[in-house]
Amino acid sequence: MPKWLRRQLEQGPKISMVNRIGRDGRLIRQEEVQNETPGLIPILAQLSAVDRTVQAAYYCHPTILHIGKTPNEGGFCGYRSIQILVSYIQGARAQGHDEFTGRTPGILKLQDMIELAWDRGINDIGRAQTGGIKDTRKYIGTPEAQALFLSSQIDCAVDVFSDSPDGRLMAHEQLFNAVEKYFQKAAIPDDRSNVFKTLLPPIYLQQPGHSLTIVGFERRKDGSCNLIIFDPMFHTSPSMHRLKGRRNIRTPRPEVLHAYRRGARQLKMYAGFEILMLTAHPPLFPAWDV
Repeated sequence: MPKWLRRQLEQGPKISMVNRIGRDGRLIRQEEVQNETPGLIPILAQLSAVDRTVQAAYYCHPTILHIGKTPNEGGFCGYRSIQILVSYIQGARAQGHDEFTGRTPGILKLQDMIELAWDRGINDIGRAQTGGIKDTRKYIGTPEAQALFLSSQIDCAVDVFSDSPDGRLMAHEQLFNAVEKYFQKAAIPDDRSNVFKTLLPPIYLQQPGHSLTIVGFERRKDGSCNLIIFDPMFHTSPSMHRLKGRRNIRTPRPEVLHAYRRGARQLKMYAGFEILMLTAHPPLFPAWDV
């Protein structure tokens, strides 16, 4: 890892204070973190609700942050996806939140935590395969994410999907089925809406060469499916920023949802996927206010 990048990671993302007008008309001073965007899950849920092509949609806990890359850092997508799961643990005060006090842990901290997990013998084959990751740009994936959470006494489980030998069920179809079942188990029926707002954690998703985070699922009226994902390689668009805080979205915005949807067209090119799910029961205190 070059010295300039290590310095950038040590300093962390830029933090600024901005003035916003609250719903009561008063001026509110808020903190903004360069690569973190809160409040997207309630907006995405509203956009699914007004899309007439969606039969049912499911969303995870609303406190999750979208966390993306910082300038010139390259591809730390595995770490950024871990950070998004940590944002759930912090925001929901879920199992393990005492391990993650203060701000979202940076990449260097996560590297230390993975190395410590290896020291404890958890998935330590990763050390043999990588030669160690501390102060490097080396790729990490599901085994390293699992090692970090298990070392922190956070319950999690990994599942793997691959194209069936007979070609009858492709990996992405198995993934869709598993994610839909994951959300359906926690969905509370609501006759007034086709959107089910859960308190579930997001899901770490590993596709060949890239890590993403699943934050929701859509089944459309034509039978097709979409994963709703946070991709750490992309920043939140200006059009999405303009919708933040809205509670009464009534106009479909497919061009906004497009950046978060992953359907069969995008996923069928991959022959395999891995997911990591946090398996502790989520807290039951109210979290949705829209």
